[in-house]
Amino acid sequence: AQWLPQKLMSQIEQWEVDIDHDEKMFISHLLRWILCLEYFDSAGKADMRHRAQITSYIDKTGAVQELFQVVMSFAQLKKQESSNLFKCIKPSSSEAFSIEDLSTLAIFRTIESMPTLCKSWWNDECPRAHQSEVNRFVESMVAPETLRRELDRIHMASNLGELTVRGSCVSREVVATYIQDECKLSVVIRVPPTFPLRNVEVDCQKTLGVNEKRWRHWSLQIMRMLNGQDGSILDALLLWKQNVDKEFDGVEPCPICYSVVCVKTHAMPNLECKTCHNRFHSSCLYKWFHSSGKHQCPLCQQPWSGTKVA
Repeated sequence: AQWLPQKLMSQIEQWEVDIDHDEKMFISHLLRWILCLEYFDSAGKADMRHRAQITSYIDKTGAVQELFQVVMSFAQLKKQESSNLFKCIKPSSSEAFSIEDLSTLAIFRTIESMPTLCKSWWNDECPRAHQSEVNRFVESMVAPETLRRELDRIHMASNLGELTVRGSCVSREVVATYIQDECKLSVVIRVPPTFPLRNVEVDCQKTLGVNEKRWRHWSLQIMRMLNGQDGSILDALLLWKQNVDKEFDGVEPCPICYSVVCVKTHAMPNLECKTCHNRFHSSCLYKWFHSSGKHQCPLCQQPWSGTKVA
């Protein structure tokens, strides 16, 4: 209710329009729905949790199913230029509203803003006669334009910190790199040509210094956000960065090589002296023992008696 005006919510909940009897009312409903999606996107940009809450509300109203049931008969899904879609609602347009254009735009914006609900509709309720048509529309218009907008939003973001991001609309991959000492940690998000009808893939294997169980959990978090919670790629990258920041937060560098991540093994300090409680990279410590000819802690000089830490 904080993001959607009460009057707009009431009209969404009572989506019952017979176009044969009232064409103007049908057009007004389409415009209200497109306006609703603008509110929805603004709420999601402010806080991703708003997106999940509004999606849950829209799902309960059944508005997405009602919308597709009506507009599929009028939408022109074979249009190839996404830039032409928005001409029908520009204030400067002198032409009358076209039901065909508004229906096409409504489908485009709904898939873009509410991918999870649209994927559920496509999998469970989309008539078989329309499935291939919707699939081609998503591949030729929705997916490319959505990815382009996502990349623009990432390039304009000011909260990425030391995270560097590169992406391509051709390869449909987004790669984020986080540099820790002399090591590069990266995550790759692969967006399929028919997203959101097909799920994104996430690869965190190059998150060096982090154990496998943890980076696999991070991958699942990102996939859950993108494939089931209507999160944006920027949201996913910020989540990954937050996880990496927490992983290295408060970790003291190895006193031998002065790095948090070992350049040779890509591990964090994992051997702790029981006397002084300083932590060392195992490879650095064994090299120290070999070069010094001693089996003592490099700092407290006590006979080594250490334990392995996670």
